[in-house]
Amino acid sequence: MYVSGNESAAEKFCKENQIAVEPVQSWGDCRHVIGKSRYRVEYAFSNLSQGEREILLAMAELDINDLVSTTFSGEKLHHYTENGQRKIGKALRKVRSISRAFPEGITEREFTLIDKALLN
Repeated sequence: MYVSGNESAAEKFCKENQIAVEPVQSWGDCRHVIGKSRYRVEYAFSNLSQGEREILLAMAELDINDLVSTTFSGEKLHHYTENGQRKIGKALRKVRSISRAFPEGITEREFTLIDKALLN
């Protein structure tokens, strides 16, 4: 198998063996090839834990009209109408805003540190 300067050994092998190769030019394309969304927000939402998703959806204050269909579970972003998706986006901005109010790198233990001199 001869490899030219413009073609890798893998490309040459696939061409010779008639193996279809999807063009991949970005991380989004890579995710799409393995059956995941090429869009970073949809991908991230799908990979939230059940607990994280429940917190975000509770903050979004969604109602039944925000689901595309009442038979959908709500585990995927495409289960929601555009209005529902926007509510979820606003809720995430709220979470980030709250998070920014605290210093970076804080620990749970720091929440137990109370300045007793300031207690009234």
